[in-house]
Parts: sequence; C-alpha cells; structure tokens
Amino acid sequence: MGRVQKLPYGKSFIELDMDKLGNVQLIEPNCVVNEQDEEAIVREALEHPMGSLSLKELTKGAKKILIITNDNTRPMPSKVTIPAIIKSFYCDERYYDITILIANGLHREMREEEMREQFGEEICSKYRIMNHNASDRTQLVNLGRLSSGNILWLNRLLTEHDLIISEGFIEPHFFAGYSGGRKSILPGVAGEETILHNHRPENIASPYAAGATLDRNPIHQECQEAAKVANLAFILNVALDCNKKIVGAFAGDPVKAHAYGCEYVKRMMSVPAKRTDIVITTNNGYPLDRNLYQVVKGIDTASKIVKEGGVIIVVAECMEKVGHKKFEELILSCRSVEELYFKMSSPPSTADKWQVQILARALKKYKVILVSDGIDQALSERLFLIHAVSIEEAVKKAFALKGTGASVTVMPEGPVTIPVVNDEVRCLG
Repeated sequence: MGRVQKLPYGKSFIELDMDKLGNVQLIEPNCVVNEQDEEAIVREALEHPMGSLSLKELTKGAKKILIITNDNTRPMPSKVTIPAIIKSFYCDERYYDITILIANGLHREMREEEMREQFGEEICSKYRIMNHNASDRTQLVNLGRLSSGNILWLNRLLTEHDLIISEGFIEPHFFAGYSGGRKSILPGVAGEETILHNHRPENIASPYAAGATLDRNPIHQECQEAAKVANLAFILNVALDCNKKIVGAFAGDPVKAHAYGCEYVKRMMSVPAKRTDIVITTNNGYPLDRNLYQVVKGIDTASKIVKEGGVIIVVAECMEKVGHKKFEELILSCRSVEELYFKMSSPPSTADKWQVQILARALKKYKVILVSDGIDQALSERLFLIHAVSIEEAVKKAFALKGTGASVTVMPEGPVTIPVVNDEVRCLG
C-alpha cells in the first residue's frame, strides 16, 4: 500500500489507499495542534471574558447557579471545562447551590454511566446533574412568543436560578451555521413544541440555513433571541483540534464570545476545494458516528462539493445503528426517495423530520454508499443507501457508477471541515 489516509471510524480508523483513487484531492481542516495545557487555555479565557464581567463578579449575590452543558453526542471536554468554570467564581466564604443541566434537546436522556464518562466521578458525586426532557411538560415553563411567533417553552430551572451559564464547543452545524452559544438554550433546553417550530421544513429549506452560515440564517436568529429571553448571562465555548483537544476557548457575553469563536473555527476549518464526481468522507469518528442520525451531518458536508449525480461514500461505525426511532420510521414509511423528499419538505413539523429532510435532499441528487458494521445491507437498502462491507468495496462500487476516470475528493474529518468551492484548486493525482 502506497499513500495511506486514515479515516476516523468509531474509536479507531480505517485505512484508505490513496494511490488507487487516481485523480484525487485531499481536503482537511488546518490541524492546529494543542501545544498548551488545556486547563491554561480555558483559564485564560475565563479570566479575560469578552464583553462581560468575570464570573467572580457576576456570581456576587447569586446563590443558585445553573450550568448548562452538552450531552454525549458531542465531544465536549467537560472534565476540563466544568471544574474551571466553578473554580473561576468559587469562594469558600460563600454558599452556592450549583445545578448542572444536560441540554439534550430532543435526544434521549443520558444514563448514569454515560454521565460518569462525560463528566468524571468528582463532578457527578459533588453536584446535582439533571437531564432535560423536552417532552416532559412538568419540566417546562412558557416564556412567551418570539418575534417569529414561536412559543418559547424552556426548562423551568432557568427561571429558578439566579445566574445561567452555558458551556459548549463550536464546529460547523449543517443548518444552524455553527454549534455552541445560543444552541444550549434552543434546542438544548427547549420544549418539543418550540424545537419543532424552529426546525420546521421551511426553515430547513432556507438557503441561509447551512453550515458556517449565520447571516440571515432563520434558525440561528431564533436561537439567539431565545437565549436573550432566557437571560443566558455567560458562556464558555471551546474549539477542538483533530485529536479533540482544546485549542481555543471563548468566554463572556453569549453573542460576542460565540461570534469570536465562530470566526476562529471558520479560519481553522475552511479549506479550498473543487467539485468532484466522488467524495469519500466520515462523520469524524466517535462520538459523532455512533448512529446514522448523526451521520447525516457528514453526508450533508460532502454534498457541498460533489458534482450533480455524483457519489458520496461515508465511513461510519453506527454502533447504535440508525439511532433515533422516529428518524428511522420516517424513512421506512416511504417507498422512494422522491416520496421521501416531498413528504419531508412539507408541513407539519414533527420530531426528526428535519434530519430526514436533509438526508432526502442529498439522496435526491447523489448516490450514497455507507461503509458500516452497525447497519447491514438489508437495512441500508430500506434506508435508500448502498451498503459496502469495506472501503475497498465502496470505492469499487463508486467507480462502477461514475467510471474509472472519475475525480475523487477525500475529506477525512467530514462535518468539522468547511469546504470552500474553488474550481481553480488542483487535484493531487
């Protein structure tokens, strides 16, 4: 084997022989390697917040403090960040009632063992940790209508605490522009009705509801307004390198710190690229490739640089198979990609419909080959995917569809790459 490219797969890698791909371009985000202590990066950000008083100042007079964090579908380094947040304001002479709220959105609740893995034993034993359940009306409070008309249902803990802090990490998000910041509130700790309105088909269909796009993005704008109404006071967001280590931290005002972090990530992850017949990508390994629901993000990123009628090969372990039950049921309820696309693009808004809408948009234009141990051939076919047991078989099938002279892109880190289409970029072949 000549030039070998490792493709993230679960907690390991699959090796791809680049020499067998012919006319190929490799696009990867700038891998900023962490050479500084993660704790030091976070501490520096907390000590010099953007557009905000420090947490030490903000917590004066506050007894009940709520820290909102990600669930385990995100590689958030909470073992580093949560202790740093608390240490930045904690004073032995004062009493604090601290609650950690997991922003599950419409994802399932985290299990106890998953919390220990995500947060560590010390945090789990020392602080109250609560799962947000968007479908449990007893957890929710109505905070009125947003300017879009959406009724803002949020977890009532936000109204029962003196200070609200959120943590998160920033990466391109396929319809909200970027993750982090305001997304801790909506969809993170919002009610199902509010999330469904925000993720409705007409919003998803907006040309501005796209990765690395905030300007005029209706989903981002509504989430930002929700965070303001919720009185989100302070955020700590981080950027991660290719090894999922912290390379940047942005703390302070929810709008200013998040905007600065998004610009940092944009510079780090933007790569010039040209459209090709075949795109080989991943969902950047565990935890993002744990199920097909999440893998839609990698497929959508690849769709930005594959030619019309082209082929997307996505490598993903899918240890949890399809993932969300409603997501699977929506796909299986349709007999063709055309029917799927039509139904998912039409009202009403229902749970997980947005994810199927984005998948259907890709399937309507491209063939998608899935390399996965978690989803077999029979299920793949029912999901309108082409199954391959290995990357070699997937490449063979792709060339059979597009011809032996087809141009190829390899994008190893999938959804954490921002491909900037430029037809002047030369291939490596």
